[in-house]
Amino acid sequence: MEKVAPTSTRFAALGYRNFKLIWSGLIVSNMGTWMQNVANGWLVLQLTNSPLWLGLLGLSFALPMIILPPLAGAVVDRVNRIKLLYVTQSMQMLGAFVLAALTWFGTIQVWHILAVSFISAAMLAFDNPARKALVPDLVAPLDLLNALSLNSATYTGAALVGPALAGVMLAPFGAGTLFFINGVSFLAVIFALAAMRDVRTHSGGFQHPLHHSFWNGLTYAWSNRLIMALLVLSGIGSLFGRSYQTLLPAFSDVWNAGAQGYGLLLASAGGGALVGAFGLASIRHISRHGVVMLVNGLLFSFSLIGFALSPSLWLGVFLLFIVGVTSTVFATIIATFIQVMIPNEMRGRVMSYYTVTLIGLPSLGALGSGAVAQSLGGINGAPHAVLITAILLGIILVLVTPVFWGRNIKRD
Repeated sequence: MEKVAPTSTRFAALGYRNFKLIWSGLIVSNMGTWMQNVANGWLVLQLTNSPLWLGLLGLSFALPMIILPPLAGAVVDRVNRIKLLYVTQSMQMLGAFVLAALTWFGTIQVWHILAVSFISAAMLAFDNPARKALVPDLVAPLDLLNALSLNSATYTGAALVGPALAGVMLAPFGAGTLFFINGVSFLAVIFALAAMRDVRTHSGGFQHPLHHSFWNGLTYAWSNRLIMALLVLSGIGSLFGRSYQTLLPAFSDVWNAGAQGYGLLLASAGGGALVGAFGLASIRHISRHGVVMLVNGLLFSFSLIGFALSPSLWLGVFLLFIVGVTSTVFATIIATFIQVMIPNEMRGRVMSYYTVTLIGLPSLGALGSGAVAQSLGGINGAPHAVLITAILLGIILVLVTPVFWGRNIKRD
């Protein structure tokens, strides 16, 4: 890791050159990813007029993100992480260009979107734990929470701009243009990786056979009660809390808001997440991490309940902003707890399990929410499905409060 003197500045992690490079590249790339997410959901709904197909879109993304990350984590702990990221970023770029071409030629079908979603998720299953495992090697331990908060901002900040741009561009330029822009955006990360210097790219775990590395990672996570509890809590938050995202096109239809309304809903959640990420990054010291995590988790649940009951688009936009703030703080503190507790030689494997909870389970939850919405009236059943999952999230968080209330993140 590059040598940087400790600093008291609010965004200290940006003082590390390598972190700043990858952070900047991810902002651009994630903006393109959010634009493609808008195009995917909107195009699937236009082709099928069914929230169940939105759930299947979520499933196509969820399956690789649930099955592959534990294996991917073992690979991440054995190989050059930067070279691995070159491969995963390039393959995701290719998938975006394929969707753009199919759309422009008028041959796009629902199964094309689901297939590319599946392949892209398979690449992300390796990409995400590799990037997360890399972060502690780019900054000093004192600045890890700051770095992880800023790292969250690359995705959530892009969620503010990407959907807004997509909402404006979707009608006049079409989904194909959004797919193409996403493809180009991956070059930002590829160029950033090429410019990084003096990075420790693997932990030395390569001396063990792959299957041993795989089982050692599972055994380590299972035997550590706090890590296991944090992973379960992250999974519950994702399964019941974040599955609403796939149903947002249906909310837009319920409120007769069109593509612009869909983009606005995504942007409001992204804007809140950006505020949550930068707000957390700007705080140099938190005295009671467990309290902050649980309070934000409960506010996440309550604001999502309010969103599901909202009678209008603009109230829904406001409540999704609160959802974005609270869900980001909740997830980032969980991630920091885990990162601080695990040794570097286990980091890729344990963070791969966190990837399952953070990225895979929301999409699996989306399938369940889509099925519930379909059974409760199709598109008009979407608010009822979100209401049910949000209430379940709140109940579970109340039950686990005694386990985490007094916990604090301890740095070396």
